[in-house]
Amino acid sequence: MTTRELLYIKTIADERSLTRAAQKLYVTQPSLSHCVAVLEQQLGTKLFRRTSGGLLLTYAGEKYYRMACEVLRVYHAFEAEISDESALARGRVTFGITNYLATDHLPRMLPAFNRAHPGIELRVLEETTDQMEKSLLSGRLDFAIMHTGLDDTVTGHPALRHEVLSRDPFLIAAPKDTPYLQKAVRREEQPFPELDPALLSDEPFLMVTQGQRIRQVTNRVLAAAGVSPRIVLTSRNYEMLRRLAAEGMGYTLVPRQYVGILGGERYTPQYFMLPERLHAYWELSIVTLRDGYLSHAAKEFLRCFRESVQPGDA
Repeated sequence: MTTRELLYIKTIADERSLTRAAQKLYVTQPSLSHCVAVLEQQLGTKLFRRTSGGLLLTYAGEKYYRMACEVLRVYHAFEAEISDESALARGRVTFGITNYLATDHLPRMLPAFNRAHPGIELRVLEETTDQMEKSLLSGRLDFAIMHTGLDDTVTGHPALRHEVLSRDPFLIAAPKDTPYLQKAVRREEQPFPELDPALLSDEPFLMVTQGQRIRQVTNRVLAAAGVSPRIVLTSRNYEMLRRLAAEGMGYTLVPRQYVGILGGERYTPQYFMLPERLHAYWELSIVTLRDGYLSHAAKEFLRCFRESVQPGDA
């Protein structure tokens, strides 16, 4: 069993296709298929089964895949440690981040980082939080920059370590002419009036799709408030939902830091703070493998990123 075979099986499983895996590995499909056949013959069992959705791992294949991910992670960490960058003159950093976090944070620090370390190649994978968690555990990423919180699977995962950099509260984005402004509570220390979402039980809601971190926080907050939302629209585009709320189509929850990140000044909803008891927030975190190896380049990138997180982000 070689690292090449481990990489082949892992890539086929990730791509669910011999054709796409061969393209990604820069090998011919027949040679890749032959390698799989030989390995299955040696093991005495099938690793994949063909379905309408592509190649799926068998039970033995799943065990092989987990072993391959772990062995490749350890091997790559060993290679990186042995041939680590000399004075950060060269290297590669592969990290995951959500689309909106990348838009907000990376322009602040990447130009200066690139000028200081032009030999370091950066690979940015913009994925959902769920996808990043899987990519971290498979060894595909050096680290991830993501939002964590009370209801995720990251903070309590025994194989992952998370470092909280800031906390961002969620707001209710409401139609401009919402009648609930009169029922909101104004507190001196808050930038917006506070509204109990229980009052919105009969109102239409605009939701991001299941699996997105904003949806997970929204579901938890509304459940804690006793609200079963009447959903009239679901979309991945939180900014579109914010604008639709401003135009009177419904109510949605949005992280305060994301308000205005993509412009849209013409669309200004009525914003409300949420009661503290609902823990309506998420946290900006750096997530790494607990026993993983971080190269000097990765550590330098994270140092620069920490410094770029501004007090207003909290």
